[in-house]
Amino acid sequence: MSDDALDPASFASFLELALDEDRAREDVTAAALLEGDGPVRTAEVVAREDGVVAGLALLEPLFRLLDPAARVELLLEDGTRIAGTTLLARVTATSRALLAGERTALNLLQRLSGIATKTSAFVEATMATGVRIYDTRKTTPGLRHLEKYAVR
Repeated sequence: MSDDALDPASFASFLELALDEDRAREDVTAAALLEGDGPVRTAEVVAREDGVVAGLALLEPLFRLLDPAARVELLLEDGTRIAGTTLLARVTATSRALLAGERTALNLLQRLSGIATKTSAFVEATMATGVRIYDTRKTTPGLRHLEKYAVR
């Protein structure tokens, strides 16, 4: 995989692990409120802060692990500068899948968008100085390709 492209299919095992770590399939809210998978609903993913968005392409494969019929409408491309309250995506899936995958999805978007935002700020701050900003191999175990992608 090139660092310049995000191939969500190559992250299936990582996404499965992330859902397992979050105990997504044991979501107590879904268990308490829903019979079965509940109705199909659409959730909106909205930014809370200004920044640069990254990781949106992971939403569909993540939610499809929880609901094979899940659909995601991406409203922006990764690398887009956004304002807080920007609508990023719409996810349509069973209520159980939405509740179960929400935390994992938001954690990934926050992590990758945070890296993209900080990188953009460093590049802007040094633009007139001739300094070049580089990423390093010092990444979080298991997240190397995603974190390096977010820097791009």
